Amino acid sequence: MLVHFYNVLVPELYIVAYRYVKSEAEAEDVVADCFEKLLKMPNEIRIQKFINNKINLKALLLIMVRNQSLDVLKVKKNRLRILEGIKIDLPKLATNDSKKTLTNDNFNSLLICLSEKEKIVLTSVMEGFTREELAIQMGVSEKTISNLLANARKKVKTSWVKFMV
Repeated sequence: MLVHFYNVLVPELYIVAYRYVKSEAEAEDVVADCFEKLLKMPNEIRIQKFINNKINLKALLLIMVRNQSLDVLKVKKNRLRILEGIKIDLPKLATNDSKKTLTNDNFNSLLICLSEKEKIVLTSVMEGFTREELAIQMGVSEKTISNLLANARKKVKTSWVKFMV
């Protein structure tokens, strides 16, 4: 039964996702993730929602796709914001060539100077986690997370300057 809904709804859900994320691959991932969440839902809850409460499956999926798309955009924005925050205080000798040099491998080598907690916080924030989520997960206050993030950014900026010299 779900396969039928999948075949019927995928084109419309894909279009909705694509409007938000502007990428074919990401739109496909968003739609697949939403169906995966639906499939992972326990049968009792599915019966309660769709049969007892008569929730419209199409409407629910449209909302799920929209929310998942917004989450994808939020993660992208956070990654860009963090990278820009790291690069903002770079000296003027950092030219366009230095931007090409900043690859994942080089960025990871810049993270060597960080403590384990600072690495976790920086990479988690880049992946889209909020400070509140990290504070709960790590069992510390949000202020501690903010301090760890600020220290990590400062150390990476310092390492970047040494890396470019």
